[in-house]
Amino acid sequence: MNSKMILAALLLSNGVVAAEIPDFLDANDINSAQFTCLGEQPTYSAADQKYIDTLWNETLSYLEAYAVALTNEQESNCLNSDKALVDTTEGGQKMCIMDRRDMKLMVKNIYQVINNKDAAKKCFGAREDVNWIYNPGGELTKNSPVAQHFKRTTFKEFFDKKVKDKKVKNYGKSFTKNFYKMVTGDEVKMPAVFPYDISARALPNLWAAAGWFPMYAEESKRNEKNFDNVRGGYAYAEIFGHWGLLRIDEINGQKVGAEVGMTVQSVDTLYPFHNHAISEIYYNMRVPACVNEFKTLAVREDSPLVKTVKEDDKIRKVQFDVGQHNSQTLWLSGSANRDSLVYLHQNTIHAFEVDGSCEAKPEERALVSVWARSNANDKRNDYGTTRLCESAKNPGTPAKRGEVIQCDLTKAKW
Repeated sequence: MNSKMILAALLLSNGVVAAEIPDFLDANDINSAQFTCLGEQPTYSAADQKYIDTLWNETLSYLEAYAVALTNEQESNCLNSDKALVDTTEGGQKMCIMDRRDMKLMVKNIYQVINNKDAAKKCFGAREDVNWIYNPGGELTKNSPVAQHFKRTTFKEFFDKKVKDKKVKNYGKSFTKNFYKMVTGDEVKMPAVFPYDISARALPNLWAAAGWFPMYAEESKRNEKNFDNVRGGYAYAEIFGHWGLLRIDEINGQKVGAEVGMTVQSVDTLYPFHNHAISEIYYNMRVPACVNEFKTLAVREDSPLVKTVKEDDKIRKVQFDVGQHNSQTLWLSGSANRDSLVYLHQNTIHAFEVDGSCEAKPEERALVSVWARSNANDKRNDYGTTRLCESAKNPGTPAKRGEVIQCDLTKAKW
């Protein structure tokens, strides 16, 4: 990272908008940017406003650090870019992440926000009226005046009242009990490309009040293909995006596709094989308890390992043998210390396995990530759908390691 970017990062992290922007951005696009909100502009009383201001300042810190990390070249041999893993086959394939146009647009959008924070703030709100996002509760809420002020249904209430499956409910109760330790423990660490800490330790109000969604916990046809421990042990929060706190439809007349937030996945789980029609990225924020604790599988849709078995004008049904000879080589390890960034092109089949056998207290630990999707504005391609794969031998049941899996890939329109 060059000295100008470090200075900008330090200034912004202290709540001061730096006058100088990175030289790889066009200042004409950044200065005096015009914002169109998605939905109506939120309004708040004077009593509410001080809490909104706190949440807004932590949001700006989170977004700014993320943009700096993505464009940090210090360890990548890239130009103004971090390097990302994109496919785990053939020993792993990587790219300079800022070679992707969607990434450049997302970074530009973030700088437009942080350099025009007063104009962008009109699209920002606590979203306390949304009944399907939740407060983790516990110590996280106790340490956050903002989360205490803006009331939401807690994880405890959610799993008690909205989850029917007893096994999922029990996993959810453990997830709720240990959530604070999962996101604040000493093993949570920012990758080196980040200019400062944006974990729950540094931004307690944002992590407590962002609004979390245990997206797999409730009953649905899709979740018949999921694992109980993931259904009760996974949640994400969105900060910037269509469902988040900062909801911007357009900047300077151009649609905004960025969705930025964080995810938490309990250890001893396999986030199921799945795919979606828009691109997605993750920064791993965990130091592993053992070398291969966090493993990723990612296979591009055009890989020779992916075989088409059926298709129509909207969906291509494919099969992929996860149990093939030397299948363990399809999985690569990563952590906050090494290969922390993963970029998943549209329709990439991927999964995340977290091995808890080397954790002293596995129930208190999780994989914590900075997460984003980059082209959510392209509604032609069903941006909101995560498609879980299934067992090819037993359709409708979870796809497991060691067998042939079957996935529905969206036929993307362009």
